Amino acid sequence: MDYRGLKQSEARPSPEISSARGLEQLAWLMDRAFRIPGTPIRVGLDSIIGLVPGGGDVVMGIVQAGIVLVAMFHYRVPQAVALRMAANVLLDVGIGAIPFLGDAFDIFFKANTRNLNLLREVEQSRAQKQTYSSSSSLVFLLLIAGGFLLLLSLMLIGAVAVVMWIFKH
Repeated sequence: MDYRGLKQSEARPSPEISSARGLEQLAWLMDRAFRIPGTPIRVGLDSIIGLVPGGGDVVMGIVQAGIVLVAMFHYRVPQAVALRMAANVLLDVGIGAIPFLGDAFDIFFKANTRNLNLLREVEQSRAQKQTYSSSSSLVFLLLIAGGFLLLLSLMLIGAVAVVMWIFKH
């Protein structure tokens, strides 16, 4: 059964159901398709292709952005949810680009699965005729923005300190 409770063997699913299955399969392929032998840890193409220096994370980020665009335009998710999905992708690509640390982060963060879960939450609230509360998405976005501002501030302080040290010596 898929996340809507539909049997996988339906003869002709509607285009919306086909799209949802396609997103589920893509998220699985990107995040959980392969098991690391001897461990319960699962990885996908995002983690594997992300190992390629310089471009692997960028290529995977483009695919991830496509998933967010489908959620935005096909499923019409609320703006706060779309922003949270985009933040997941930016976080995955940004930290994923850091050698070694980013590769470990890719294994455990799984941005595509997170984004699919956000889409499921929106779809479930719509099926129950409820409005989706985007407060958790807004809190997440504020935390991410605060973290990036802190990081940029620390980088600026470090750059100023290096310049001052150069001019003193």
